[in-house]
Amino acid sequence: MEIKDKVRLSLETKIFKTILIFNIIISIINIVTNSLIGFSFWISLKWVALSILALAILVLSRKKNFRQFQFRLSYFLFLIFVFFPFGWFQSGGSSNNSLAYIFLTTIAISFLFKRGKVRDFLFFSLVLIFIMLYCIEFFYPHLIIFHSQESQFYDRLIQIPLILYASYLMLERFSDAYNQEKDNLKLLTKKLRLANQKLENIAHRDPLTKKYNRRAFDQEIKSIFKEKLQLQKKITLVLIDVDNFKDINDNYGHDKGDEVLVLISQRLETFMPAQSLIARWGGDEFAVISYEDEYQTQLYLEKYYREMENLSTELGFKISFSAGLSCLNQKDTVKKIFQRVDKLLYESKREGKARYKLS
Repeated sequence: MEIKDKVRLSLETKIFKTILIFNIIISIINIVTNSLIGFSFWISLKWVALSILALAILVLSRKKNFRQFQFRLSYFLFLIFVFFPFGWFQSGGSSNNSLAYIFLTTIAISFLFKRGKVRDFLFFSLVLIFIMLYCIEFFYPHLIIFHSQESQFYDRLIQIPLILYASYLMLERFSDAYNQEKDNLKLLTKKLRLANQKLENIAHRDPLTKKYNRRAFDQEIKSIFKEKLQLQKKITLVLIDVDNFKDINDNYGHDKGDEVLVLISQRLETFMPAQSLIARWGGDEFAVISYEDEYQTQLYLEKYYREMENLSTELGFKISFSAGLSCLNQKDTVKKIFQRVDKLLYESKREGKARYKLS
């Protein structure tokens, strides 16, 4: 059973028990009131039967094998086919408070029974019983036991506050359930958003440097060409390769090599133009999409080269990189721009490393 169904069943149980307890209380009050007003015990018989049935269901509900749905259905069948008809004839027909109780019963049915044949059957049965009773009262008024205005006054003086309180209790339960569901939905939405963020980080971020991975970079560069952004503004592709990175791993260990990659990526983010997309392209390679032309990007790259000298001093060994950069043009494709920039990177390596080439 799903959590949502369990929550609903729990709430239905609470509301049904509240209805049973309230019916016992209201039955006792009506029995005592009818006696004080001077009504015969015959008038109170329906309240006696209702309280006994409600009490029996409450007692039986404590058992493990309690069939909640069957007893709930039986209780409402009793209300519709026995309690309301009996009360209609004995308590003055439409001049009594039956209409208010019928309305409350309709609300209870709509919540305590899921949409389907059972709920529809109970609702339409209630409507048909009311129509039948109303017609009988109109065509055969002699079958209805009417009471004096004074007795009706005292009866309503007690019944109406009780009905209002019953309405309040039911609406309070519904309101609490709604607010609880709303809070649960907010919590689940927040958890889902956080989970999606984690999944996005896993799918698009390099676990070591926390920068974008090659997959995210490929998606971005393909999106640029798909939307033809290179026709609207200057965009420069930069490929960076750390020089002699294998020697760093061999001489200082892989942990130190990882530290170097993290520091390089952090400084790269600091010194590249704002809004640049920085990704770990491969083991010791980084790729940058700079939303500036190649000459403006070159100025940032110069500052980054000087920062690598500072980083070398901090670490105690030389850190340098080779790079190639080129601005995207109208005739470019993803393949062409990468071939061009990769060739520039290769030329930087071949000419002695620690330098960059642009076109």
